[in-house]
Amino acid sequence: MKNIFLSIIIGVFSIAFAQPTASFNLSDNVICEGDCIEIENNSSNDVVSSSWSFPSGVPSFYSGMNPGEVCFSIAGTYTLILTVTDANGTTSSSSQQITVGSVPTISIGLLDTLGGVPIGDTIISMFGGMLPNGQITSGAVIVAYGYAAGDSLVWQTPNGGNDIWCFGDLAGICDTIIATPFYDSYYILNNISPEGCVASDTVFIQVRFQDSVIISVPDAFSPNDDSFNDELRVITNVDKDFNYSNGYDGEGGAIASMDFQIFNRYGQLVFRSTDPNEGWDGTFKGKALNIGNYAYKLDYRLINGLSGSINGNVTLYR
Repeated sequence: MKNIFLSIIIGVFSIAFAQPTASFNLSDNVICEGDCIEIENNSSNDVVSSSWSFPSGVPSFYSGMNPGEVCFSIAGTYTLILTVTDANGTTSSSSQQITVGSVPTISIGLLDTLGGVPIGDTIISMFGGMLPNGQITSGAVIVAYGYAAGDSLVWQTPNGGNDIWCFGDLAGICDTIIATPFYDSYYILNNISPEGCVASDTVFIQVRFQDSVIISVPDAFSPNDDSFNDELRVITNVDKDFNYSNGYDGEGGAIASMDFQIFNRYGQLVFRSTDPNEGWDGTFKGKALNIGNYAYKLDYRLINGLSGSINGNVTLYR
């Protein structure tokens, strides 16, 4: 019983004379110039006052439990300090570091040729690109300026990056590209610092589209499963794979929408598709149709808004 009483006395004595403990949490410890953080005071043991120091912050000093939002406009690494005091005047301090990253710089411009002279916003042919030997057939040369070592360059392109050829390189990211969009497009370049700070710039590329696209339908096909002309497709001279040397490949790259209908000699509709990538295999309701002539009608709209119609006949061979 005596030991129990002594333990209670010791516990009460320890609680009564427990010293304050300073502690706080930061919403983030790596930010960019102009950003703000939230700070939470979770100090313990009868704290009656809190004093804060935020070098280069706004505010730079604060007295009170929670300072709320603290903002930083100057890049650097700073030590944030909290000092707490209890009713007996006993103090405790805690500190944490915060890194404020510089906002990077970036600008993009256009050149008349690779390594050439700067030009303003440009007009290019829609059939741009680069030959296997590296020769540029046409297109816009876009160059990044103003990045620093350690920065990362990330392009946002209208075609998911498929129309980009890389020449310059910084940590695996291109700083010079050849852009060959199908249609008028903005290219955005983001420069990301090691701290995650971002700067952006934009350039506009205008494309000569009218009269560049040829839409046609073959006059014959042979659906005999020999992997050659087995399907009748609407074909264009625009390839989604950007390989213009292979001519018509039936990918319908410039068609935004279409209505392709095929009729037998009695005027019965035997095939219809609105998908530029879908072809007719010479069947109707799952059965192979006979050799002969079939009429077709095609209404289409191109990706630049131009529309047109084609009517004609196609011969089915076996």
